[in-house]
Amino acid sequence: MLHKGPRLLDFAKTPRHLQFNKYVLTGYRPVSTAQECLRSLFYVHNELGNIYTHGALPIIHITLRCYPTLQQASLLVYILLSVYGIYCATTARTNILRLRAFVWQALFRFSLFLFRVYGSGVGSPNSLRLFIIMDSLAVLGGLVNIIQIPERFSPGLFDNWGNSHQIMHIMVICSIIYLHWGTLEDLAWIKTFQCPTE
Repeated sequence: MLHKGPRLLDFAKTPRHLQFNKYVLTGYRPVSTAQECLRSLFYVHNELGNIYTHGALPIIHITLRCYPTLQQASLLVYILLSVYGIYCATTARTNILRLRAFVWQALFRFSLFLFRVYGSGVGSPNSLRLFIIMDSLAVLGGLVNIIQIPERFSPGLFDNWGNSHQIMHIMVICSIIYLHWGTLEDLAWIKTFQCPTE
């Protein structure tokens, strides 16, 4: 890349709080200052892909801000639950605790799904399929990360690129795109929806 980084650590020598995937054997950054963290954007290490896939989410958010405020408001509760889940996931010490951090999001989405299926909630018939794909991608991404596939089968091979955490990030990004498409379907539907008169 553009910058020669520090000597990278192997799993055994990395700080304990970064030892959450025993199948990623090398490429760990040493404890760094804020300035060193910024420099780490420009050399290869095992979290570079994670950093750049995290960076894709703000770009998507900024892109979606180009749409009317109503569309953003429809995502507010989901965005707030996501922030809570991300905060809890980053402080969790095990993959199971990280997964549990997103339980509130899953319960919220599942309750909305039940409202739609059993008639208490409404929306575009076309959007439900998009929301099911969204949740399927998110759950599958979480499972890939928890099971630590593919690095579990070839420890060390996926240290820098293609590990389960990066796959999960990409699946979550795709999930958010489906969320956006489903929201657009619902917003288009609501413009033509007539409330029952009786």
